[in-house]
Amino acid sequence: MTGEDGDGSIEGFELVSARRALKLLKGNLGRARLLELLQDEIAAGNDFLRAHAERSAGRERTGTTTLRAHGITAAQFTGWLSQAFAHEDVLLAGHPEHYSIHSEAGGNVNIVETLGDHVGSFYMREWDQSVVTEQEQDQPVAPAETAGPRRSRLALGDGTVVGSISNSFDEEPDGFTARLSVTLPATCDPDVVEQHLQHFAVEFRNWILTAAAELEGCPG
Repeated sequence: MTGEDGDGSIEGFELVSARRALKLLKGNLGRARLLELLQDEIAAGNDFLRAHAERSAGRERTGTTTLRAHGITAAQFTGWLSQAFAHEDVLLAGHPEHYSIHSEAGGNVNIVETLGDHVGSFYMREWDQSVVTEQEQDQPVAPAETAGPRRSRLALGDGTVVGSISNSFDEEPDGFTARLSVTLPATCDPDVVEQHLQHFAVEFRNWILTAAAELEGCPG
């Protein structure tokens, strides 16, 4: 752009266009057709996760990433996120590699997204608020006003548990801190855990920004 030393603005234009294109394609295809197109990738991804779960024999590998949000409280964000689960398009917009996020019979949420280099289809089981990961134990004690920590086991359609996710949202004077963890079978390469921490960073940043914008536009 004229008068600019870098190309950051052009990258920003590309990002907006890419998001718009993905929204158009995913919306026009619909969930059923999109998952049909990805069925081979999903089968390979699920085989990858199942094999590592069996090989690891219960041993796990965990990573955590932390985000700081300003201008929105943890209570406001978690309330927004709970409502967002009724709007799949909002959840899909959080990350380019979200392909399906929807509740099925029994209340379990089916997620189709990328884990490492693979597309997997897994189910989030009910949240368990009694679990604190080893990494979380090493962190300072959270403030009294907190949403978490809580954990949800991740299972394939055949019931094979392939890991878990956990999070906590701690109120701060000017916003909140989000601590987001993923646990996968120990034999998975560390890069698979790192990729999902990057995934968390992208999706939760986008969701937080969307929530803050919507709340700012609400009267009262």
